[in-house]
Amino acid sequence: MYACKTEKYWSEQANALNYMKTHKVETMNRLKITAILAILMISTMLMAETSRGLGLHFGTVSANGFSYRQFSGKHGFQATIGAITLGSDDVYFYNSTYGNYGGASQITLIEDGHRANVNIGLNYLYALADNPSGRFYLLGGASYLLSRIKQFEQDYSFQSNSGYDDNYTILNSHPQRTKWTNKGTYYIGAGLGFELNLGRNFRWAIEMPVSLNQDGDIMMYIPQTGLYYYFD
Repeated sequence: MYACKTEKYWSEQANALNYMKTHKVETMNRLKITAILAILMISTMLMAETSRGLGLHFGTVSANGFSYRQFSGKHGFQATIGAITLGSDDVYFYNSTYGNYGGASQITLIEDGHRANVNIGLNYLYALADNPSGRFYLLGGASYLLSRIKQFEQDYSFQSNSGYDDNYTILNSHPQRTKWTNKGTYYIGAGLGFELNLGRNFRWAIEMPVSLNQDGDIMMYIPQTGLYYYFD
């Protein structure tokens, strides 16, 4: 009984050892294959011709402003950032106004003054065809616009009802007020683009994306464009 038990024990140990050796060999083989694939992928990326350019780009999905564009083989990306100040603080409120305000005893009207816009965009590019005359590609990405708006407020008091609209006059005893508000807008989309080789390292990009904004509105047929100077 004891000898039989010992023989079974050593047999199980031998089987376990063989399994560990086999499993170790399989694991090493997997690691080698993974390493080879990683090396091949990195080598392909390094061997792929890389072209880099700086310029200006304008569009909903791309954003508006200074842009950096890079292609490595068929794959590329584009990053755009820009800022601008628009509008004026020279707003005017009429002495009286008409509207359907439900007969409210007092209303407040708001007018926008100047605003500061900052936008940023990031797009992925995939080349479908590339030749000396230009590059035809797919694009997809998103942009975000942050607007900081100065607003002016003026109170009006109810005077009469004309039968259709309420008549309000300005409350001179309530001085005009100002406040700042932030508004964010984003776009996501995809489409087709063509980069025309103008010569002397200049390229002109023309794109036609289909975009979706934060309100769920689909915007089509609003072209994007950019002008780039390529260093290599």
